[in-house]
Amino acid sequence: MMETLKPFMDRFKAGIFEILSNSMAGETSIRNWYRQLTALLIQEFDIEKTFYLYKNDRQLYVFNESEKIRLADSLDILNKMQDEPFVKAGSGLHYLVEGDILIPCYDGDVLMGIVGLRPVPDAKWVQDNKLLTVMACDITVLYQNVRKMIATSTERKRYHELFEVTEAFNSIMDVNEILGKIINSLKSTFPQHSFTLLLSDEYDKQTDLPIEYLDYQTENPAIMHAFVSSELSYDDQGSPAALYSPLKGKQGVYGLLKTVKKSQVPFKDHEQEFIKVLSLTAGNALENAKLYQQSRRLIEDLSLINDLSHQLNSNLNMKEMMNYLHKQLRTCLKPSKIGFVLTDQNELKVLDGSCDFFYKQESQEYMLNLKNQFEDGAEAVYTADYQGSLSKQPVYRSVMAVPMVHLNELKGFCVVLHEQPYSFSFDMFKLFKSIIHHSALALINSMLRAEMQEMINRDHLTKLYSRHYLDQFVERSIDQDECGVFVLIDIDNFKKVNDTHGHQVGDQVIIQLARLLSSFENDSSISARWGGEELALYFRNLTLEEGIELTDSIRMSAPQHTDPAITISCGVAGWKAGQGFSMINLVKRADIALYESKNTGKNKVSYASGDAVRIY
Repeated sequence: MMETLKPFMDRFKAGIFEILSNSMAGETSIRNWYRQLTALLIQEFDIEKTFYLYKNDRQLYVFNESEKIRLADSLDILNKMQDEPFVKAGSGLHYLVEGDILIPCYDGDVLMGIVGLRPVPDAKWVQDNKLLTVMACDITVLYQNVRKMIATSTERKRYHELFEVTEAFNSIMDVNEILGKIINSLKSTFPQHSFTLLLSDEYDKQTDLPIEYLDYQTENPAIMHAFVSSELSYDDQGSPAALYSPLKGKQGVYGLLKTVKKSQVPFKDHEQEFIKVLSLTAGNALENAKLYQQSRRLIEDLSLINDLSHQLNSNLNMKEMMNYLHKQLRTCLKPSKIGFVLTDQNELKVLDGSCDFFYKQESQEYMLNLKNQFEDGAEAVYTADYQGSLSKQPVYRSVMAVPMVHLNELKGFCVVLHEQPYSFSFDMFKLFKSIIHHSALALINSMLRAEMQEMINRDHLTKLYSRHYLDQFVERSIDQDECGVFVLIDIDNFKKVNDTHGHQVGDQVIIQLARLLSSFENDSSISARWGGEELALYFRNLTLEEGIELTDSIRMSAPQHTDPAITISCGVAGWKAGQGFSMINLVKRADIALYESKNTGKNKVSYASGDAVRIY
């Protein structure tokens, strides 16, 4: 019968070679191979249908794209298949029909599946066991060659992918892009696996990549072994099992790649090798990108500090300096709140440029806590998750503060806050320290200049403004305002106070009267010591009539605010825009009015009205 069926066998073998040739030239897969084999068998032999049973563990399943069918008699069939080129199915088997021809398909010595043939009734070729043996051997050899080509093709694709991703890594200097490339390449190569990146340091998460932070307190020995030893580590304790591969550069390990198989089949050697090589390549790429970004950041930081130092040393006043520093800190650190605090003995003074929060009672806990730490010797404070000392949860969890020190003495500190914990990276902390340390000298010099200028502008005895400062204030008002009032005040019979009570008491009287005058100070008025027992007041945008009434109320209050009680004589002069007044003219008119009060009995208010002087 073999001779009779020889033409069919010749055509069958030719078809086998054609399938093999197609597999070499085109897309190779078991599915494509099975479809071509089915078409060949049905074409050349009297076959009703073909089917493929694939083996998973010790069970056989029907290859069906619509549903998964498990054969109940899997063990019986597998036992009969041992060392046989083919087996004919008996009766009473699940899914199979008596007479079905079962041809085993091996990958090496491992049974992978079974090709099933269901001949039409009374098919002659089924009776020829020799033909069936040749057919089975040809199908088995074809299957093995197709498997080898699939493995070769898959390996070629993997290393082509590895080559492309390595080439891409060499041109990418963005950490986010590298991480995305790692995941996408692995998903493309191993679509049946899932991947997670366990990173060992801070990462600005701006994508939906599967990224977690490495837990250094983990009890998983596989994770710690992979991270510490820089070697692949297999964790088969959990379900499913996981493979951990280190992302290693020349300077250290930057994290782990966690690979999880969806099936229970162990990782094959070629899979582990590919993941290992990709992880190593990715680790070097991550390191290069981090070093590049770090160098760029250092250059930007140095440029920022250089610009900052230049601006802060360009004779800005204290307010301008603080506002500029606030703007720079807001840009580079993105905090929720910024505060500049001076420590004056046991008092805390909030400076211009600080957020409103630091003027509120809620800020006291933060400021006092920081002050105490700096007084105890802390060089800086970096708290990623501030818990506070109160029973309630603190509003701001991330805290950074740097002291301003001059000649080993704490002058103040700068503090930044954020509601979210871990909002400030360690790189931000280092930049913050550099900014404040470079700014501290300029800020302290500015404070010293302000203190010195304040000393120059103030009278040492009364703490009122000096005559020189008053002159400048009045001149600016005459240039900018619509009107104003200048008042000269002289203590009546002051020589008698000195002669009777002594010069120390006389000084105290001047100080007491100065306190009364300073209580009238605001943004639009100023009090000053004119000389000796003479004091002065100036009111911006006040009419002469309003100034006279205000001066008279001061005159009447003077005895109640001095001990011994004294009286005062006052001279008032006003001006309006467009009348050509100057400081000299204004002082001269007020002085004439004061002279009038002194010469007409004292304890009076006189004022200049046109060319005349009148008593109020």
